[in-house]
Amino acid sequence: MPVVRIATRKSRLALWQARYVARRLQEAWPDLEVQLVTFTTRGDRILEKPLPEIGGKGLFTAELEAALREGHVDLAVHSLKDLPTEMAPDLTIGAVLTREAPHDVLISRHGLPLDRLPPNPTIGTSSTRRAAQIRLARPDARILPLRGNVDTRLRKALDPQGPYDAIVLARAGVVRLGREDAITQVLPFEVMLPAPGQGALAVQCRADDERVLALLAPLHDPATAAEVTAERAFLQALGGGCALPVAALGRVQGGTLTLTALYVAADGTPYRVRGQAPMEEAEGLGRELAMQVRSGQSAVRSAQSAGSGQQAAVSGQPTADSRLPTADRRPLRVLITRPPEQAEAWLARLREAGYEPVLYPTIRIAPPENWGPLDQALHRLSRGGYDWLVLTSANGVRFVWNRLQALGLRVPADVRIAVIGPATAKALQAQGREPDLIPPAYVAEALADALGDVRGLRILLARADRARPTLREILQSRGAQVDEVVAYRTLVAPPDTPPPLDEVDVVTFTSPSTVQGFVQALGGRPLPPGVRVVCIGPITARAAREAGLPVHAVAQQYTMEGLVEAVSGQRTAVSSEQIADSRQQIADSR
Repeated sequence: MPVVRIATRKSRLALWQARYVARRLQEAWPDLEVQLVTFTTRGDRILEKPLPEIGGKGLFTAELEAALREGHVDLAVHSLKDLPTEMAPDLTIGAVLTREAPHDVLISRHGLPLDRLPPNPTIGTSSTRRAAQIRLARPDARILPLRGNVDTRLRKALDPQGPYDAIVLARAGVVRLGREDAITQVLPFEVMLPAPGQGALAVQCRADDERVLALLAPLHDPATAAEVTAERAFLQALGGGCALPVAALGRVQGGTLTLTALYVAADGTPYRVRGQAPMEEAEGLGRELAMQVRSGQSAVRSAQSAGSGQQAAVSGQPTADSRLPTADRRPLRVLITRPPEQAEAWLARLREAGYEPVLYPTIRIAPPENWGPLDQALHRLSRGGYDWLVLTSANGVRFVWNRLQALGLRVPADVRIAVIGPATAKALQAQGREPDLIPPAYVAEALADALGDVRGLRILLARADRARPTLREILQSRGAQVDEVVAYRTLVAPPDTPPPLDEVDVVTFTSPSTVQGFVQALGGRPLPPGVRVVCIGPITARAAREAGLPVHAVAQQYTMEGLVEAVSGQRTAVSSEQIADSRQQIADSR
């Protein structure tokens, strides 16, 4: 009987991973005998210092690689994110297994998500990548080092007297150890991109061991391999290991690889890049995006140098004309009322269009008060109990898919999915599913019409708690059996400080809830006459008018691009008002 010896560390997670690979090997080769050989690495022994200070993630692999070279074992199982990007030529990755969901998770003794933790929260992590992204989402956070295996970290996180308000871990390890109950929040990729290779298992062997390479072939997942190859190529091209704040996420859909990557500079500046290529060109895509980051840094440094020189050149008493705030001299300042986890793409798009966004979230997105109705519906969905799943927002996609993952369920391939709008479609595509239906207009009435004859069809409508009942009512009136369940809540939760209306030119609203939160924050104060109001669609505009706000523009397309176009139309009006005000101020000063 052929024998294969697997090298593994002794932690519970490492043993789970090794046993999982052993089981997969024996499923593929029933006559194969698999033996586990355990090791204690230097990374397991030194727990009092962060990894970058003691040599990085290679400390977890050196002993296992030495055993491979010496012939004591035939293969070693690693979390791919722990495997250095540089590998000796006598060793190779023989198989990359289908990855677990690569999210990071927040675990908090308060039971609160990241955006609701107490002021100045202490968050445990020894990862520079996680620390950098936490600071982007919560600038008031204090980062404390955290080492130890998953069980040790969970114990520290949940200690009522411990130093941590929360910690951040990879979801894969928590799930593999059966500790989903400890997860407070699955962090969305908009907030926390994962480490390159996170969630994937790599099986390492000797490069010339043809017997073992043949045994590993059935375990290899080409799509996952393409994703992690691009991610690791991005990291390697930036010259980084675990000490560099680098994150990357590859996704393969229909043979096309999409890579989203992030580098956070020492001054806190985030450089986010995105690109696509055939999955066969994964390594080249990763390197190309790394070059874009390097070019972006150079451009920023050049602009800063030129800016300081220009400032010195024009210093002195300005003329009257130079004091006029024309659109060319100062970008339009646009207030965003969406919550931070929804605002990232909107902020980036506004900056790209030449505007200066100001984030002032007036709502907060939260899980349902009771998961029961949604869980029951998702179990029914997984058993084929519905003909259609209808999702009306990107938040709906995120909460439904996170809950499916938590329950270990999937949407059957024969269940059709309808979405409202390109943002919701994009969120669904990020989960590996293409929408079967997107209506021509992004409102409930258009979606109901696009569904056509629904008599007798079973439809699951997963929505926000504040959603209009219109869609359900129309579909039921046309003979559909509709189960409407709350997938998430929209809470009106404006900041304690009033909106910075003296600092903005345009206020944007993307839902009636954002209007309600903004009006609550105003506290009865009037909107300054020079501030313009732009709404994403007629329903939001009606809510604004009913709240007593003027509406200067409504997007023609109820999308981010439509909103940008509506904001653009305000530039002339704002600039004219600014110039008139400035001329009056200049005249008054003479």
